[in-house]
Order: sequence, then C-alpha cells, then structure tokens
Amino acid sequence: MNDELEQKRKEKIEGFKISFGDLDDFGKEQTPEDQELYSNENNSNNNNIASSSTGFEDDYMEDIVSEGEINSFSDESADLDPDLNKSELRAAKRADHKRRRRKAKRNRVIFRTIWIIMVVFVSIMIGEYIMVGVNDMLAVGREEEKTVTVTIPKNATLDQITEILIKNKIINNRNFFKLYATLTKSTTGYTQGTFEIPTNKDYQALINYLQSDNNRTDVVTIQFREGISVSDYAQLLQDGKVCSADDFIAKVNSKEFDEDYEFLKGIKNDSERYYRLEGYLFPDTYDFYVGEDPSSVVRKFLTNYRRKCYLSKHRFEQNQKKETIEQRAKKMGMTMEEVITLASLIQAEAADSEDMYIISSILHNRLATADKGGVNKNGESGFLKLQLDSTEFYPYKSQSQVPASIRSTFTSTYSTYLIEGLPAGPICNPGLDAIRAAVYPEDTDYYYFCHKAATDNSPAVAYYAKTNEEHLANMKEAGLA
Repeated sequence: MNDELEQKRKEKIEGFKISFGDLDDFGKEQTPEDQELYSNENNSNNNNIASSSTGFEDDYMEDIVSEGEINSFSDESADLDPDLNKSELRAAKRADHKRRRRKAKRNRVIFRTIWIIMVVFVSIMIGEYIMVGVNDMLAVGREEEKTVTVTIPKNATLDQITEILIKNKIINNRNFFKLYATLTKSTTGYTQGTFEIPTNKDYQALINYLQSDNNRTDVVTIQFREGISVSDYAQLLQDGKVCSADDFIAKVNSKEFDEDYEFLKGIKNDSERYYRLEGYLFPDTYDFYVGEDPSSVVRKFLTNYRRKCYLSKHRFEQNQKKETIEQRAKKMGMTMEEVITLASLIQAEAADSEDMYIISSILHNRLATADKGGVNKNGESGFLKLQLDSTEFYPYKSQSQVPASIRSTFTSTYSTYLIEGLPAGPICNPGLDAIRAAVYPEDTDYYYFCHKAATDNSPAVAYYAKTNEEHLANMKEAGLA
C-alpha cells in the first residue's frame, strides 16, 4: 500500500514538472553544466529538508498550500495531489525556475546577437552612404570629364537646381548634395541663365559657379549708337530678350539710382521730363544676359557715364593739364545738366564730329545773347529761342512717329521753337565727341547753320553763317529754300 502511494506521488511530481517546464527542453540530454546544476540543487534541497527551521520557503509554501489545493508558480494553475509533501513541491519549483533562467539567458544571447548584427549592418550602410556621398562631393568617380550646358530658371529652388544637376549627370548623389548645400547655407542665391559646366567640379566649386553671373553663356551683345533715345534703348533691349521695354522705361523714370550715382541728384525737374535719365545712358557696346534685371541694365549705362565724364581725363587745349568733363564744365560756368542737354542737341544736329564743335559754337553764341534780350553782335534779334528741328516733336523723332490719335494736336514741351534757352532735359543720349564739343566749342562768330542732306554718292554738307542774309543764301544752296 505504501509502495502504491509512493508511486502515485512520483507520477504527480513528474506531471507537475511537465506542466511548468519548457517543452522545448523536454527529452533533451543534460549537459555537464546541467548535471552539475541539478546535483547542487538536490544537495541544497536535501539540506533544506533536513533543516527543521521555519524559514521563508516554509512560510511561502504554507501560504500557497491550503486544504489540499496548490496554485502553480506559472501563470497557469495546476491541481496537485494534496498528498505531495513540501520538499517535493520545492524541488519541482526550483527545477522550473532553473529552466526559465536558462531560457532567459539563451534568449538574451540571441537578442544581443541580433542587435549586434543590426548595428553592424546599419553602420556598414551609413558608412557606404557617407563614402559614396563624400566621393561625389569631391567629384571622385564622376563620368569622363566633359562640359554640359544647363539652363537655370529664374528664382530656382534647391530642389530644381539638384534635379537639373542630376539629370545632366553633373552630380550623382541627390540627397548628399542637398545636405551639403543646406549645411553650407547655399540653398538660395543661384543665378538664372545658361551655363557650360565641367563635370569634374566638386560641390563647393559647383555652387560658386552657379551663383555667379560671370559664368553665364547666354550673353547678348548690343551696340547703342550715339544720339538714340530712351525709347530706342528700350526696344533694342526687348528685341535682345534682355528685359521688357516697359520694365526698362519704368527704371529709367525712377529715383532708384540716385543714392549710388551722385550726379543724378542734380535732376530737379522730374515732372518736366519725358524720360528722367535721358542723356545719362552712355552710348556704347554692352554685354547683357538674357532675362537680366532691368536695374542691372541701367546701372551699366550709368557706371559708364560716370567713368567717361567724372573719372576719365581729357586734354582740351594743347599744353594744358588733362581734366575731366566735370572739371571742364566748371571752368565754363556750366552744370553737368546743362552740358549733357547741350551735348544732346549737338549730337542730334551735327553731320559729323568736326561739325559738332562748330554747331556747339553757334549754340553757345546764341545762348550768350540771353543777357542782351536775344540780340547778337550784328544787332539781329530772335536768338532767345534756339529753333532746332530736332526738338520739335521730342520724344518722337518726327511728326510721322507721333501716335495718330494725338498727331494733329501734339506739341512737345521741349520744342525750342516755343521755349527759350535749353529744353528741360536732353533729347537723346550723346556720345563722348558731342559732350567734349559742348564744353570745348570752336571760337566763331556764327549764329546760323544748315545742312545739305547726304546722298548715296556724297556726304552731308554743312553751311554756317554770321548773318541772317548769309543764312538764307546757304539755305537756297542746300536746297532747303
């Protein structure tokens, strides 16, 4: 009977072990470490069984054993035979606890291994990304060196710039270029226009290249002849796709440039002028960019004017020291406003550069009669009005150019047939010869001039006269009367 009871207790214990154990480990051979652990456990259990003290484990087991019912030490409950003694239950609990520890240790090893693999993998990926990016940044491994033509739109964003460079295979790494541009604060400031870019440029050289107008290839060269007006300038610029005529004229009529160009502060009669900066757009040959800012265009003209009239020195009289146009004007008792206005009249009326100095003399002689009521040395009157054909229809060149809707009633406020002295401002943009003539006229007694028009076979012929009688004879000879 005792043998049967003992057998049942053993079966219950084995069942308890199965319900709490790791099924994955069940039936496996024990390793030497397990055997040692099991041996130590039995020894410890035997010692505990032999002890008669009522320690923590006895109290703990007394709490969980009540009226023949036992709660399992796992999350699941198990009904055990009430006949199992305390030492057998403690042995089962310890065995289950050891298995769980071994499993947890094994899981930690697996987790750490996976974590290390992931860290290594990510490190390799990051390293490869950085290496590829740095190579691209330094232009290492690019395609065979060549030059690619690209066009950058106006106000291009960093994304647009990047896509253009990627598309043309100037760079290989989109994200790294954007990262570099962001870190170097180069996300803006790119110049519109057409560029020819070598493919061997590193990121910084590439950014510098695209942020400078000097590297653009969409250059338009335009020649502005002496004597043409603001409206002609505007049309040439629009035809060359530099900027629109309306935008250019708006800048010409503004005061935007007064702070940078001191000579513009001498303009005091804005409301009386057709074009505020007429006369200051120095005629020359200029290079522009397609779609250039109108302000930049105007500055090129004004800078050239300042250089020619305020910085460059000229010899006006033999054996005398060179001086600027401005310095010469002061000697003549003239303001630069008067010089440029007079020069524009000379430019419009003269047949050639030699003729300019004599016409300058005639206009100076006429203007000098102002303090005598317009009476010249010969007693002739009527010289308060310069009576120049070039001013009659300004800002138009002739009556035929006046819009049809106002042609019959149009009267120019610049007409020297109606006003006395110089008009409110220049009627064109004179060249350097006309400006020099305005401050260094020939010394003559002439008060009249006229021209025989040029033909295909002969140039224009100029006629000068001291008296009205001589002038009428010249007019007849020139075919003008």
